[in-house]
Amino acid sequence: MKRRNILYTVLAVALVAVIVLVGVTYIKSDGYINVIPSGVKALMAVDFKKLGDVNIDEFKDCGVDFSRKSYLFETADGSIGLVAAVDSEDDVDKWIGSLSKSGKASALSERKGYKFAVVYDNFLLGYSSSALLVMGPAVGDEHAQLQRRMVKYLSSDKDAVSESPLYQRLSSMEGQLVLVARADALPDKFVTPLTLGAPKGTSPERLCIAASMELDGGCLEVISHTFSFDKNIDAAIRKSLSNLKPFGDKFLPTISSDNLLTIACGVKGDRFVEMLRANESLRTMLMGINTTIDIDKMLRGVEGDMLVAVPSLSDDSLPISILAEAKDVSWMEDVAYWKKSCPAGSRIEDAGMNTWRITGKQFNAWFGVADGGLLYVVPTQEAVGTIGEKSSSPLSPEVLSKVKGSRFVAILSIGSAAKQKPELSVISSFLPELKTIVFKMKSEE
Repeated sequence: MKRRNILYTVLAVALVAVIVLVGVTYIKSDGYINVIPSGVKALMAVDFKKLGDVNIDEFKDCGVDFSRKSYLFETADGSIGLVAAVDSEDDVDKWIGSLSKSGKASALSERKGYKFAVVYDNFLLGYSSSALLVMGPAVGDEHAQLQRRMVKYLSSDKDAVSESPLYQRLSSMEGQLVLVARADALPDKFVTPLTLGAPKGTSPERLCIAASMELDGGCLEVISHTFSFDKNIDAAIRKSLSNLKPFGDKFLPTISSDNLLTIACGVKGDRFVEMLRANESLRTMLMGINTTIDIDKMLRGVEGDMLVAVPSLSDDSLPISILAEAKDVSWMEDVAYWKKSCPAGSRIEDAGMNTWRITGKQFNAWFGVADGGLLYVVPTQEAVGTIGEKSSSPLSPEVLSKVKGSRFVAILSIGSAAKQKPELSVISSFLPELKTIVFKMKSEE
C-alpha cells in the first residue's frame, strides 16, 4: 500500500512538473505578445528567421530572441511601438550600456521593476525578463507620460491583443512579414489605391488591409487584401474588385523603374469609373481636372490594360501619367466644347495631332490619343513623343514576372522614394538589397 501511495505521489509530482513546464514554455513563447494593447489600429509580425537578407548585425548581442516573431504596432493616438521577446535580460543591459557610451541611448533608469532608456533621441525603450517594448516618437516632457503607458503595457495582460480581431486575423496569415491594419492607420497616399472597391461613404476605420510580404532578392512582394469586419461592406468589396481584369504584357516594357509609384490594372472602363466615384480620395484627386475635361467619359472608353504613374510626391500639381488601351475615343469630339467652357484660371489648347495641353492652378498636362487607341495623360510635352515606347530604365525581370497577370498592382521604387524623402533611407540600412516593393491586390481570399 505504501509503495502504491509513493507511486501515486511520484506521478502527481511529475504531472505538476509537466504542467508547470508547459505553463512556463507558453509564457516564454507567447506572453510577450500581450504587452501589445488590444486597441491598436495596425499590427505587423516580422519573422526574422525567414528574412535572410535583413541586416541585424548591430543588434546581434542585444538580448532579443530573433528566433521568435517581433511585432510592430500603431496605437489609436498614432504612437508607434515594437515588441520583441527577450532572450537574456543581462545582454539587454549590456547592449543599452554600449549604446549609452556611444551617445545613442540614455543611461538606464527603473520604474516599477521595469528598466527604461531613451534610444536614438526620440524613442523610449522598456523591458522585463520576457519582453522588450519600444515606443515613440516622444520628446521632452512626453517621455514621462509615455513611460507610464509602457509600464501599464508591460505589467498587464488584461488588455491582451491576442483576443483582438486584428491579431486573430494576423495569426492566420503566413509570410516573412504579415500586416493587418485599419485603413485610417495608413498614410492617405498609400491607402487610397488599396481601398478601391469599397462602397461609397464607407469610413476608413471600417476598412482593413491584410498583407503578407515576401522578400525575394531586391524585390519585396506584398500580397494585400482589403476587407471589413462588416459582412455587407466586405461582400461589396469582393464583388467590386472582381470587375478588374488580369494585367497583360503590352505595357510592361514602358514602365520605368525610376517612377516613384506605378499602378497597373486591367479594367473595363464603365465599371472602373463607378469604382473611382465610390472612392472619396480618388474622386477628390480627380475633381480639379474633371471640371475642365470629362475624365470620366475618357476612362469609360478604356477596355484593357491601364497604367498610372506617379513620378513624385509633389502636392502642388497633378504630376501623374496615364496610359490605357481605349476602345472608345469619341470624347475627342467634345474637346472643342471643353475649350470654350473652361473654368476661370484653366485653359485647353491644341498641341499636335490628337493632342491637347490643359493648364490650371493645380495641373499642367498633355492628353490625347496615340496610334488610334492609346489614351494618354502625361505631365510634360517631351513625354508625348515617347508614348508606348520601351522605357530606358525598365523593370527587372523578377519584378515584371510579379506584375504580369495581376488584377491590380502598385510598384514602388525605394530609390526614388528615398531621394524625395531622405528619412526613408533607413529602409536601406536594414534591407540593403531592396530596390522595389510590389503591392498586389487580391480580389478574393
